[in-house]
Amino acid sequence: MTVSLITGTSSGIGLATAVRLALSGHRVIATMRDTSRADDLLSAVAAAGATAGMDLDVEVVELDVCDDASVAAAFKLVGPVDVLVNNAGTSPVAAVEDFPIADWQALFETNLFGVVRCTQAALKSMRERRIGHIINISSLVGRATQPVFGPYAASKQALEATSEALAAEVAPFGIRVTIIEPGAVITPIREKTGVPDRSSPYRPVAKNWGFHAGYIHARARGPEEVADAIAAAIVDPHAPLRIPVGVGVEELIELRSRLDDQAWVSLWSANTAEFLARYHELTGIDLTDRPAPS
Repeated sequence: MTVSLITGTSSGIGLATAVRLALSGHRVIATMRDTSRADDLLSAVAAAGATAGMDLDVEVVELDVCDDASVAAAFKLVGPVDVLVNNAGTSPVAAVEDFPIADWQALFETNLFGVVRCTQAALKSMRERRIGHIINISSLVGRATQPVFGPYAASKQALEATSEALAAEVAPFGIRVTIIEPGAVITPIREKTGVPDRSSPYRPVAKNWGFHAGYIHARARGPEEVADAIAAAIVDPHAPLRIPVGVGVEELIELRSRLDDQAWVSLWSANTAEFLARYHELTGIDLTDRPAPS
């Protein structure tokens, strides 16, 4: 039986992935910083198991990705894992100047160093057994930076660089690495993200980000789409290193590839009317279009 450890499973992508992999027959180690928040996960597991007529194997384990001792204790408890899904993360919105250094440090502690801690904890046994799969949850901004998402994008682009180097390092040991790049996904992290500071001098540029974010989030789909992509990558020995998932991802990555650096900066820094017109000219997308509520 494949043993899969997933971080950040109390909600969103982590929860959906825990259910999806359990339905695929994995023994799932569903970790979270606060296990008192496990009710939603356990309810979803019970419901999915009942519908499928299966007894799903999901164990909730306490793990704080920001704490060395917590990570070590969790991996010692569960033993060797075959699949590690580094999902725990946070996605603040702020201009570079507006984001305090302490918040930068906390962001990287979770989004990058937390991934490295768990990866280092899993790798020794994977190398010894010459099998394993590390799946890191990045973001569309891991490929295409936007204003007021600079701190978040920095953490995810650092994660992508780390993952790419790791993929080459561990390939001789039969270990695979996959980077999942979600776009707009309906998860509680959206409520935690917040909005740009309205008193910030960067408010005019933040409005451009807001129009794009509003457009794709109005069309966001559930985290199950990401969970399905993760499950598919696990069973596909030829899965690519990077897998974009969800609304708006491939379009934004393609747009960034077409524009040189100056054109990209000029697009996002234009006044909002010019930004909207230029974005429509480049992509055919009207960012002011909002679907009616369902």
